[in-house]
Amino acid sequence: MKAFRLPLLFAGAMLFLFTACNKEDETPGMDDSPVELEATYDDTFEEVDAIVDAAMTYFNEGGRVAEEEVDELIRCGIRTHDYENKTITIDFGDGCIGWGGRIRKGKIIIAYTDRKFVPGSIWITTFEDFYVNDIKVEGLRTCTNVSVSIEDNPSFNIMLEGGKLTWPDGTFAEREANHTRTWIRMGSPLRDEITLIGSASGVNRRGVSYTVTIVSMLRFKRACWATRIFIPVEGVKLIKREGQPDVLIDYGDGTCDSLVTVTINGVSREVDLRKWGF
Repeated sequence: MKAFRLPLLFAGAMLFLFTACNKEDETPGMDDSPVELEATYDDTFEEVDAIVDAAMTYFNEGGRVAEEEVDELIRCGIRTHDYENKTITIDFGDGCIGWGGRIRKGKIIIAYTDRKFVPGSIWITTFEDFYVNDIKVEGLRTCTNVSVSIEDNPSFNIMLEGGKLTWPDGTFAEREANHTRTWIRMGSPLRDEITLIGSASGVNRRGVSYTVTIVSMLRFKRACWATRIFIPVEGVKLIKREGQPDVLIDYGDGTCDSLVTVTINGVSREVDLRKWGF
């Protein structure tokens, strides 16, 4: 009997630990899913906006930029411009490896009324079988230049309608959003910054309704793109979920890193978004 007692005790202890871990993971509000979802949306749509900016800049210059000088975000795509109908298409085909080692597939289509820096101009971005690293991106993104004059730091109202991200396992998250994005010029485009205010709502991958409010202005830094940081590096978001505790995400002090501080039920902890590839 003694020969079997230690293995049985060990097995029982392991079963206890396994069960305890599972219970902890299932505790409402204690998982990382809202943090991962926000990082995915920030990362994906900030990249989409950067691709759109690069495409509009390219064609504003007449598309005559030397190939080696074309922005890396659009270099691997086929770029076309329908001048008569004011439509730009970036076609990444069946998949091409672009800036940051990411695989992009499908098309981004941009319909515009005027150049992006002209106050009152509007451009609408849609997607045709577009993927970033196997996550499908859908929705209609309307951007309106709300700047007072062309001399100001340009500001844009961005409305996302029917936003949807679908993962390879078939799960998806939906979102509607209304944000104001201000482009702060720093003398060199590589040092430019983006600020963001506004809110969003939707349904997460678990079918739970949520709202997101930016309670302290978010800041993105183009200098951080060199290290593949597309997420905010400063600012705070408040996430409210149906039937679950609120989640506060603090993006830090402006340092180019993937660390955020997450607070749930008064308990704070640091989370490294790199574990999800950000």
